Amino acid sequence: MSFRDILTVLLLAPTLIAHAANREYTLTTSFAGENYGIYHIAVLNAAMDITEEDFGEATIKHHPLPMSQGRQIMTLRHKEADIMWSVTTDQLEADLLPVRFPLIQGLGGYRVFVIHKDRQPDFMPNQTLDNIKLMYAVQGGDWPDTRILKSHDFRVSSANWSDWYSTMYRGLEEGIVDYFPRNVVEVYRDLNHHKRPNLVMEQNHLLVYPSYEYFFVGPHLPELRQRLKVGLTRLLETGELARLFNQYPNHQKAKAMIADPRRQKHYLTSPLLSYELEGTNWSSHPEIMVNALNAITD
Repeated sequence: MSFRDILTVLLLAPTLIAHAANREYTLTTSFAGENYGIYHIAVLNAAMDITEEDFGEATIKHHPLPMSQGRQIMTLRHKEADIMWSVTTDQLEADLLPVRFPLIQGLGGYRVFVIHKDRQPDFMPNQTLDNIKLMYAVQGGDWPDTRILKSHDFRVSSANWSDWYSTMYRGLEEGIVDYFPRNVVEVYRDLNHHKRPNLVMEQNHLLVYPSYEYFFVGPHLPELRQRLKVGLTRLLETGELARLFNQYPNHQKAKAMIADPRRQKHYLTSPLLSYELEGTNWSSHPEIMVNALNAITD
């Protein structure tokens, strides 16, 4: 072996060793339970698997404690965990490294009201947005949605984070608040979990504003952000991502709800996000999102 060959092996050795090692990344989530985030976790694992040859073996482990969004952000910034998913804001994208891919196709920005079943007459099709704003909504205290609604003069009670939003749904059932704007994907899971027969989905209205769920990575792991970007792009191009998305019935129910022409859509802007994405309906038009991903340079 020549001196040049030996030098090459020595220079590559640290990279080859790191590549061969099984890297472990810690994921934080808001809630416990085997079904919480099952789609997001499936996508995360698929993105890691499809990039194994390029980036090496990796394992995702779960942080043992569920925590509020604010606590998750702090945990990633302190290098006590590595990855989370969340609705994005300009501030969050400054605090952490965003993987700018709308995991649920922007459906989180479509909000259906959960109400007490006796309150449906207050939400008839001709009810105006101004009158809806006079009622009391409830949202999580650290959710971006709370700030979006307040910026449009909604009356919003901010509930502290608690396991499975028990405080919010109990307040709704007891008449302390009038409605709970919930995203059209998670609302089905929530109602199935709580099993409160007096709580139902309102039938006539939707709030709509820009809202995208991304994976976020701690600032100490730019290589993980790049890996996820590559992995999501490949999953999109192969059709595997659409297959994963479409196998969850709540995603199909959500799309059917927003396509219902009988629902009044009330469009709001978001003061927390300085851009809107094109091509969020990537299961139907993946090429638009692939082009958008390829145009992102950071």
